[in-house]
Amino acid sequence: MPKFTRAADLEKHLKRALDATVYETIRTAQGDLGSTEVSPYKDGRFRSSWFAAEGAASSAVAPEGTDSPNTDADGLRVDSRKQYHLTNSLPYAQRLCVEDYAVSQPKNWFIDYVNVEMPKVMRDAAQAAKEQFDL
Repeated sequence: MPKFTRAADLEKHLKRALDATVYETIRTAQGDLGSTEVSPYKDGRFRSSWFAAEGAASSAVAPEGTDSPNTDADGLRVDSRKQYHLTNSLPYAQRLCVEDYAVSQPKNWFIDYVNVEMPKVMRDAAQAAKEQFDL
């Protein structure tokens, strides 16, 4: 780890590492949820409607006929002191995520993703920041 003579410099370094960890977690989760390997897939609109937002959850949905993962998280300028949301606001999203109704995935796909895969995503993001920032 770099050596710091001023606490303020260490604080800035650690904040950059935390910002990078949060950014990578959001970006990876959006990519995972936008993939046909994770999200239920029928026509692509559901997987295209995972939107990342700062502050308040987005109410945006992908237009009908959309069949590609959303990548708006790539453009976030993350500040770890702020709150971020990754949401799918399609009217039927809740049914697909938590009410055991999935077309091409096991019925507990979302709960499994949150409980099993998200901890791995967060661990990998933290490890990448640890290496990048020499922590």
